[in-house]
Formats: sequence, C-alpha cells, structure tokens
Amino acid sequence: MTKALVLMTLETDSGREPIETIRGLEGVHEAEMLYGPYDAYALINAQDSEKLREMIILKIREIDGVQSTLTCFVT
Repeated sequence: MTKALVLMTLETDSGREPIETIRGLEGVHEAEMLYGPYDAYALINAQDSEKLREMIILKIREIDGVQSTLTCFVT
C-alpha cells in the first residue's frame, strides 16, 4: 500500500467544490481546506505508486478548480 499527502493550490473562485469532489474519490482517506501557501490537502491510499500517479494525474488534476499539486509520499 502506498500512502501520500497531496498538497493543492486551487483557483481563487473555486470555493469548496474541488475538495467535495476529491472526497468522493476511491482511495481518498481525508481531504480538507488549508490556510497558507497551499489551499487544500488530500491524504490518499493506493495499491502502488503507479496507481497513485494515475489517480493524481488523471483524476485530481482534472477536477475543475485544482490549479496545481505537490505530492509527498508518507513512509
């Protein structure tokens, strides 16, 4: 099992909608808004690093309002 913390920058007018969408994705353990250099985070569990990569690139980055991501692997 691969676990990662994904930090996200959201578009200014996106509100909470991107986080609500991310919470509905399979493998998302937790997703919340932040104050600081990043606007939100998601804690994700995936079968392996390839599945994690697919989830971030093909799902999370494609959500309206998600501007950028930074992935930190949890050890």
